[in-house]
Amino acid sequence: MIRIVLLLLIILFFSCRRAETTAISTGKTTDCTIDPNLRFFTQDEMTAAFRDDVIAKLASSSQTDANGALSDNKAGYFHVRFQMGISPLADYAIDAQNSTALEMTIRAIEYSFKYQLPDGDFQLIIPANLAGTSTVTEGDKVSGVAFFYAALGSGLIALQENAGYQAQIASKKRVEYLIPQYQLSLNFLKSRTDLLRQIDALAPNRLFFDALAFYAMGKYLNDSEAMKDGLDFAVLAMAKKQPAGYFMEGTGYDSSYQGVGLANGFRLLSILKPEEPIRQSLYDNLACAASWETTRIKATGEIDTAGNSRVFSGGESFLGVEKQVAYSSVLQALWNMYYYSGKENYNTLANKVLGFYVL
Repeated sequence: MIRIVLLLLIILFFSCRRAETTAISTGKTTDCTIDPNLRFFTQDEMTAAFRDDVIAKLASSSQTDANGALSDNKAGYFHVRFQMGISPLADYAIDAQNSTALEMTIRAIEYSFKYQLPDGDFQLIIPANLAGTSTVTEGDKVSGVAFFYAALGSGLIALQENAGYQAQIASKKRVEYLIPQYQLSLNFLKSRTDLLRQIDALAPNRLFFDALAFYAMGKYLNDSEAMKDGLDFAVLAMAKKQPAGYFMEGTGYDSSYQGVGLANGFRLLSILKPEEPIRQSLYDNLACAASWETTRIKATGEIDTAGNSRVFSGGESFLGVEKQVAYSSVLQALWNMYYYSGKENYNTLANKVLGFYVL
């Protein structure tokens, strides 16, 4: 009898080891409870599922100036990474069929590519008040382009799949006129995949940015090589998921960057072609990670940063300013999970977070 028990334990041990190996190589989740998805959504279907006031609110902080500049570029062009508001603007333009938002989206795209360099990279013009405060590496610049392309790609796909936009012939021509420039910068990023894998290895939220950038732009431009690169980055990101459900950011968990990674991951999920073998695995990983994120939300709706590896009081800073909780990303993640799973607790928590940080 003892021999039988020992034999069963050995079989169970090696079965578990095989399961863990499969999880790392394919991105499959085998070690946490997953809320099943009711259905898969396209990007535009998910945008339509969101409350109209939420879509409007996300876009409200992404208003362009007369030139098309967004965020830190409004005071004078800094870098294309600060044009990431293109994505929420495009969402609002199609959701509300809002011509002003559509014009802002296109204006922001046109503005961005005025600063494109001949090799597909983009200019970096550091403001005088930041000169000499830090060293900008090649990796920083390439990562910034990937951030921008994640927003641009998802924005372009949102427009492309919307019937209302397709009827706007003049607007379409302006967007499609830049296709050669889109491809030029995508080629630039494709030549830097090894660098991105290296510098983003310990930051799964950035790996999801990379995945979204390559896959979305690849899909829009029918570039199968870029789409494959996007899937590869997604697998790298999923390999960072820990048994507890969080994605390892640096040396531990981070309730803020978890939200960023989830928001990007769900966006990627919505634009994947149905036949992509990674699709169910990606959902399973995101569902597990979203479940963990709910444990970091206080009864008041505040996102708990205690124990975070990156974003907390006295934690990391960006451009001389301490990083704050990415509550809008957490909101997007929770609502995505609510619509995918139908579980009311995600909606309840999202509304609490909204109430604490916005209302």
